[in-house]
Amino acid sequence: MCDMTEFRLFASKKPFVGFLMGPIILSLLYLSLYIDNFHHGTGIIAFAQQQDQKKELAEKYTFERSWGSKGAGNSQFKIPHSLAIDLLGNVYITDTGNNRVEKFSYNGTFLEKWGSKGSGDGQFNQLHDIAVDPTGNFVYTVELANHRVQKFDNIGTFITKWGFNDTGDAGADRRPHQLAVDSYGYVYLTDRGGSEVLKFNNNGTFMEKWGTHGSGNKQFVRPHGIAFDMEDQMYITDMGNSRVQKFDKNGMFISMWGSYGTGNGQFSESIPGIAVDSKGFVYVIDRLESRIQKFDGNGTLITMWGSKGSSLGELNKPEDIAINNKTGEVFVTDTQNSRVQVFQIK
Repeated sequence: MCDMTEFRLFASKKPFVGFLMGPIILSLLYLSLYIDNFHHGTGIIAFAQQQDQKKELAEKYTFERSWGSKGAGNSQFKIPHSLAIDLLGNVYITDTGNNRVEKFSYNGTFLEKWGSKGSGDGQFNQLHDIAVDPTGNFVYTVELANHRVQKFDNIGTFITKWGFNDTGDAGADRRPHQLAVDSYGYVYLTDRGGSEVLKFNNNGTFMEKWGTHGSGNKQFVRPHGIAFDMEDQMYITDMGNSRVQKFDKNGMFISMWGSYGTGNGQFSESIPGIAVDSKGFVYVIDRLESRIQKFDGNGTLITMWGSKGSSLGELNKPEDIAINNKTGEVFVTDTQNSRVQVFQIK
């Protein structure tokens, strides 16, 4: 009688034990997975974030088309340096070696050209950068040798010009390299000589300046590229410090990113070109590495592409970059290959 009772009690516990074993086995499985991931430097949460980052970095740009060859004819270049895109998608190129501006449609069809070597109105000497105002009606250029900005309409008719001797301090020692126009039509230049940013109205009246030489916030060593986002926040390539600095529309420092090197998110000492698209993504040209890196507005790396060479899709010391916001296409002056190349996200 006693033996039978013990057997019945033992048998009645089997379903209860089986009910407990399922959650226990599942818990052990999750614990094993956590320990394994933790052992490799991540927990389960970090592992998931890592997978999301991999997906984000998987964004890929591919070669779409190009135009240009070395020479002095229409659609030819000698040291094409900078470019700008207007509201209609027209592309303006500084053909520095030929002392002229060439204008093309978005697909590379030649439209206009203007300029010749000299110091007169509409002439150029060491033509460096170009910008189009938000309306698409006016084009601005900056020259290194003639030490001035010139303003044209969008077919190359000369309007006005100005120099930099009224900007104080550095005066004639200023060496403005690139320029950009904000949504109000104010013109900004990066000055390598004075390690400053200069602001003018659209007729060339000097407004203000800011910045000093150094490696702290709002300091520069050879500032070069400059671009605005849709909120008039300003991005500047601080070449000597191998970084990008971000400012608000009043010139107040917001953030910075980058360091010297060849790794992801790092830069050489030659990052001349920068552009911001309508979604706030920032594109930076690394001339010496012949590559482009794309970041969000806070400096988080999204993707990169480019390698040195002369085949289609390869780059040789590119100088500048611009975005067609209607199509998302990325335009690059492939300077040493005497051409413009266009890339699109795959």
